[in-house]
Amino acid sequence: MKTNIYVLTEDLNFFYRLNKELERLQIKFDVLNIRTKIPDIPNSIILTTLKEMSNFENVDRVKDKILSYSNEEDFEQYIVKVLAKKKIGNRNYSGLVFSIDPGTKHLGLVIYLDDYYLNSHTLYDREKFIEKVRIYIDALQDTNPNPLKLIFKFGRGIMSITLNLIEQLFIKFEKEKLGIILVDESKTSKYKIRDENKKKIPKDEAAALIISLREGFEITYDNYKTILEKKTTIKNEENYNKSAKFDNDFDYKLIEIAENILKGDLSLSKSMEILKTEKFVF
Repeated sequence: MKTNIYVLTEDLNFFYRLNKELERLQIKFDVLNIRTKIPDIPNSIILTTLKEMSNFENVDRVKDKILSYSNEEDFEQYIVKVLAKKKIGNRNYSGLVFSIDPGTKHLGLVIYLDDYYLNSHTLYDREKFIEKVRIYIDALQDTNPNPLKLIFKFGRGIMSITLNLIEQLFIKFEKEKLGIILVDESKTSKYKIRDENKKKIPKDEAAALIISLREGFEITYDNYKTILEKKTTIKNEENYNKSAKFDNDFDYKLIEIAENILKGDLSLSKSMEILKTEKFVF
């Protein structure tokens, strides 16, 4: 069951920034009138400021429904928390999957939280990749008692770019905690996928979504260095099923699955299972 979003604030600056971001993310919300008590609304998250919480009488009773913002907090991280509670629910999270389509000009990035689609981005500067990844990790690890499992699935169309991004990950994060998978990204750019509002998502993000649905070759810090030194291209022919079937309806099936992922109706693992059961290779 999806969570409804409510805003309860008299802070005009907070409201302006919040409204702008929620509108950009196409997240609908309702505005609540200020009273002495915060309403206890089922399946809801109420957005307010930390400063204003002292004005309410019943904060302790409804604290599991409140997501407060303090001026010292990174606002982009706060928005990630809002997205997570809206799409995945109010709980401790276990893991993130980042699917990446590295291009010469743009980088498509799709993020899954606990196996469900969370958000996507087109990055016009690859140097912003680590910064964007860290925003999600820091936001969702913030009050989480257990370390998040981190998986990165990279398209390997341009190995020099892909390896550079992987190298950055190994430098910036604890390499033992990273799962890195290289995926064949051929023909990923041909799919036109629409979100739940029927709006076509950018082609780099669509490609990253298709990459996330493919199996690949897992690499470690040790064999990554070998790949980098020898400038080799990894082939994962063992994942190719020679009995796989191709039919005229496949593209429609794949687009249907991708769009159900964006709606939150299908998890990543279930989607991959469907494709594998049908013996599709794409």
